[in-house]
Amino acid sequence: MKAAETGRVSSVRILAIAMAALVAAPLLLAPVVARAADDLKIALVAPLSGRWARQGQLKKMGAEMAIAEINAQGGIKSLGGAKIVLREADAGDSVEKAVSAAQRVLTGRDKISAGIGAWLSSFTLGVTEVAERLEVPWFTLSYADSITERGFKYTFQSSPVSSLQAEQALDLVVDLAKKNNQPIKKAAIVGDNTAATVFFFKPLREKLFKAKGIELVVDEIWTPPLADATAIVQKLRSTQPDIVFYGATNFPDSIQVLQKIKEFGVKVPIQGVGAWLVTPEYVQTVGKELLDNIMSVVAAHPLKGQEDLVKRFKERTKEPFMTQDPLMTYYHVWLIKEAAEQAKSYDPKAIRDAIAKLDLKSGPAANTLLPGRIRYDERGRRVGATPIIVQWQGGEPFTVVPADYAMRKPIWHGGK
Repeated sequence: MKAAETGRVSSVRILAIAMAALVAAPLLLAPVVARAADDLKIALVAPLSGRWARQGQLKKMGAEMAIAEINAQGGIKSLGGAKIVLREADAGDSVEKAVSAAQRVLTGRDKISAGIGAWLSSFTLGVTEVAERLEVPWFTLSYADSITERGFKYTFQSSPVSSLQAEQALDLVVDLAKKNNQPIKKAAIVGDNTAATVFFFKPLREKLFKAKGIELVVDEIWTPPLADATAIVQKLRSTQPDIVFYGATNFPDSIQVLQKIKEFGVKVPIQGVGAWLVTPEYVQTVGKELLDNIMSVVAAHPLKGQEDLVKRFKERTKEPFMTQDPLMTYYHVWLIKEAAEQAKSYDPKAIRDAIAKLDLKSGPAANTLLPGRIRYDERGRRVGATPIIVQWQGGEPFTVVPADYAMRKPIWHGGK
């Protein structure tokens, strides 16, 4: 190439470069627009249809309330203000449906960072197998001891296990009966064969009753749905136990038993097994006269000092009172938020590792449950989880144990 031609080509190249620079200059000088933080998506698997649908609906209310509060306060700060988004899946009325729901939500198009559910222990046993296989951290309020006896690394059980609840519930009713000069000598067990109930009843049968000199006079268990409660209540009337440990986990079965108790005029103290027994529908269906003085052992219930939390819930949902189910999902969402903050990641494995290291002593999560300090042991059980006893009084369930956090004092209602 001749020198003149070479010069012309070089000039053209220089001009092109200069023009490109002029075009790019405004872009280089423009401020960098920050990329919006991705949403952190969490799953809720709960029965939203079928015989346990009410409990699932209550769980959803608690999750939505926590998410609204977190997002209104700026989301997850360490993730650039990421908002939390709920992805719900209906567990329905069977283990198979619950497992299928978990599989769908955890393998769908959304990347799920953590999950909550599935209320009934039988459902949770299946759902946590899915979460473990897919390595997604999973929180549950379900009670069955076996949930955290399988060596799983991604399952976190926030409730005191059924066997611990059984021991505390028996101690309470025995003590109350003695103080009212009506010692317990005979007891009945009535309930379904769902996992939490099975694990609650097992230590009563095998050792706890015997250790206190109590005779088991009725032991009636069924697979839901209950066909007819007549024979069960007739046994209660004929044997006249001093206490009935009651574990009918779904509303239709439970109402049938209580209505038969009312119809046959059976007068006996009832100690329930779980928060299913303290929903507002009971007052509307059987009346507060039958309910009053019935107690139930639960994993969580509003405590002294939580009046503002309850007020916010009632205003938001129009529910007459707050119970375990919304309270626990409210707690779980806040706990996932804390873990994501510490992990600084959307990754389920990183969040799982952060959960395992948590030691919260303040904040909404720590202030929701007893003992006010949140840690999980190597099995995934919440350290120091304490059973709570609630009692129907005046048409509303109140915390009566532990005494330091009680809203009311327990009342013993001898049946005879």
